[in-house]
Amino acid sequence: MNATTKTAFRTAGPIAAMILAAGTLSSCVGSTDDTDVQTAAATPPSDAETTPTPDPTAVAEQLAAAEEARLPIPADDIADWADGAVPASGSPGHQGTSSGWMSEHSAQQLVSTNTTLEPGSYQLQLACRGEGTITATVTTIDGASAGEGTACSNATIAFDAVIPQAGLVTTLQHDGDPTIYALSITRVD
Repeated sequence: MNATTKTAFRTAGPIAAMILAAGTLSSCVGSTDDTDVQTAAATPPSDAETTPTPDPTAVAEQLAAAEEARLPIPADDIADWADGAVPASGSPGHQGTSSGWMSEHSAQQLVSTNTTLEPGSYQLQLACRGEGTITATVTTIDGASAGEGTACSNATIAFDAVIPQAGLVTTLQHDGDPTIYALSITRVD
């Protein structure tokens, strides 16, 4: 027996088993005449089938609104608070400030890419108020670490970033209760 013959015998067994299985399964299929279809269509739906599915966007918006009510200050006042919490526009070397709030249903992660920052050394200040924790990480545009980052829980913390080429990516990750934040970037060299 040559190699071709052995291959033919090895594949013939599984093929025969598949044909036998297909024939057996086809005998399990019942009648599909019109009376079966009409009977199935005439059966009234159960209560579980008629209960409307809640709109996931509406549910998330309701949960976010409830979390907003738990913020330490009204959401409309966060920008004003940020001006005093971290270096603001007009401060020496100030490059920008962002602020807002984070929670489980509003935003658990925020990523900001600033492509206009020139290569150099920067100090970032992260202020957060509330019972949650916000963790900040900084990377270059190509994903390399630009500094150690920090974790903030109801405090104001400064940390450094060094970028060898233009651009900085800042990621804020939230955990816990709703928390407000302000993040400023100041050039230091």
